[in-house]
Amino acid sequence: MRHETRPPTAPPKRARRGLLVGGLVLVVAGVAVVAWVLAVAAGLVDGDAPAMDDTPRTLNLEGAPSTTTGGARPGAVAYRLEPAGGPAATVRLEVAADPSARARGLMGRTEVAKGTGMVFLYPADVTEAFWMKNTLVPLSIAFVAADGRVVSVAEMTPCKADPCPSYAPAGPYRYAVELAAGSFGAAGVGPGARVVPADPAALPEPA
Repeated sequence: MRHETRPPTAPPKRARRGLLVGGLVLVVAGVAVVAWVLAVAAGLVDGDAPAMDDTPRTLNLEGAPSTTTGGARPGAVAYRLEPAGGPAATVRLEVAADPSARARGLMGRTEVAKGTGMVFLYPADVTEAFWMKNTLVPLSIAFVAADGRVVSVAEMTPCKADPCPSYAPAGPYRYAVELAAGSFGAAGVGPGARVVPADPAALPEPA
């Protein structure tokens, strides 16, 4: 028996319409994707980009960014203020242990928060004076001997242009501590009081 073959039956009009609609949807989706990619490239949309740090910043004299909030930075060490008669207090200090860091100090800072500041470490006793050129906020400084005893304390005011006054110690000292203005007086710290590291082993070797 011979099998009869017939020509393929044409698809119904409804099926053809469905195929046409599906094709249009794909074209529209493709156009939308291309438009989104172009918008991201042009910066018109976020595109789920990584979040950027928007902390206000300023430049110090070395050209490195530094926060303007004035809080203690990572790596700060604890120092104890021990007045001759009265309760001790703890402050957090950034460390300046080499000539470049000591020369830069707290220059360019717009704020030094309460309970924070900087310690300037020296490899041997010194008598050098401090000054406040390009330092924007008033500071208290304590010159401290190697045994932790305060040699003298001074209040220093900002200076934007020469001639800037210098603040000399009353005698040789091994390190100096700068805090916000009035901090040592408020803590009862003066000559003969102690300003010492809470953990001396955490300090770098000064150069």
